[in-house]
Amino acid sequence: MRVITWLDRLTDDSNLWLTAVRLEERGDLAKAITLYLEDATKCLTANSLTRAALGGSCAADCLAKGGDTENARAVYNAVARLYWESADSSIGVSVRESLWSLQEAHESFLLAGERENAETVKDLFDSLANRANPFIGDNDEFRLPSARNKIIQSPTPGDGCPDVRGSAQVGMAVESFLKLYEQRRPKVTKSRVATPATTEEEVDEFDATSFIGQLG
Repeated sequence: MRVITWLDRLTDDSNLWLTAVRLEERGDLAKAITLYLEDATKCLTANSLTRAALGGSCAADCLAKGGDTENARAVYNAVARLYWESADSSIGVSVRESLWSLQEAHESFLLAGERENAETVKDLFDSLANRANPFIGDNDEFRLPSARNKIIQSPTPGDGCPDVRGSAQVGMAVESFLKLYEQRRPKVTKSRVATPATTEEEVDEFDATSFIGQLG
C-alpha cells in the first residue's frame, strides 16, 4: 500500500487552497476567492487557526484586486483576529511562532483599516520580542516588517483584474466564512476594539512558565 506523503497532499487536485492559487494565477478571481474561503472555513471548523487565516488572507487579497473594498477589509479584519488568537494559543509552545502570528495580525489590521488594533498588536509584539531578545536591534529578525503595499486606496479593480463586486458567488462565500468566524469568535477578542487591553495586561495572559522555559 502506497503511503501518501505531504508532497502528494500538496499537489493533490482536491487541495482547495492549491486549486485556488491556480485559479488566481489564471485570473479567475471569483472562483479563487470562493475556494480560498471554502478552505479557510474548513480549517476554522477544525480549529486550525493559522491555515484558516492563510486562506482568508489570500481571499482578501483577491477581493482587493477585484475592487471589493468592503468585503476585503471585513475578511482582513477576521484574519487579523485569527492570527492574534493564534499568537495567544501558541506562546506556550513557540515564542517564535507567536511573534510571527503577531506580525501577520499587525499587517492584516493595517490592511483592514483597523489602526487602533494594529497599534495594540504592535505594542504587544514589541514587548514580547524584547523579552525574547533583550538585545534587539534594527537588523534583528524580531521586528515588525513594513505592511504590504496592498492597503486599498480606491474601490476599483486593479489593472487587468476582473471586477468581483456584485458577484453572488463571492458574496455567499464571504458571508459564510464571516458567519462561522463570528460564531466561534472568542469573547475576549470581541471586546478588543471597544476596550483594548494594555500591553502588560495582554502579556500577562500568556503562559509565563512556558515562556521562560523556552528561553532556557
